[in-house]
Amino acid sequence: MKLSKLSILSLVVTLILISCGKEYSSEKLRPATGNWEFTNGAFNYAGYLDTVYQIKGIGMNVLYILGKNDDGSQSFQLKLYGDSIAPGTYQASYYQSSFNYFQPGKTIYSANALVGEFIVNLNVFDSTKVQGTFSGTAKDSTNNLIQITNGKFTTF
Repeated sequence: MKLSKLSILSLVVTLILISCGKEYSSEKLRPATGNWEFTNGAFNYAGYLDTVYQIKGIGMNVLYILGKNDDGSQSFQLKLYGDSIAPGTYQASYYQSSFNYFQPGKTIYSANALVGEFIVNLNVFDSTKVQGTFSGTAKDSTNNLIQITNGKFTTF
């Protein structure tokens, strides 16, 4: 009797664990290697991409493009938002893009709809490659507005 109760309990717990899943998003991790770069005045920044993934939700999808500078001390982050993610133009003023460049405990550059116009052109987006360009207004660590130019990213 005790053995059958234990067996039934084990079966119920197993079924519950198997049936658990997220309802509102599906996360797809895409292994990525690639590079990114951008310019602020006379300063050039560059590094590698280590992660690209998309979170799909009801009414909103987010594409994350993440990387580091060459020595790994600073992080690069682009986020694109939309009903679906496809090649096209993503504007911060329409809450379609955001940009962050930071190191632990300090934001170096940040761009979003509250800062000014920041545009990301997603030229290629498929199962093997993500490629695009970006530029626009960002805030630096002292809240001054600066211009990010010549931005580009690609996976290979």
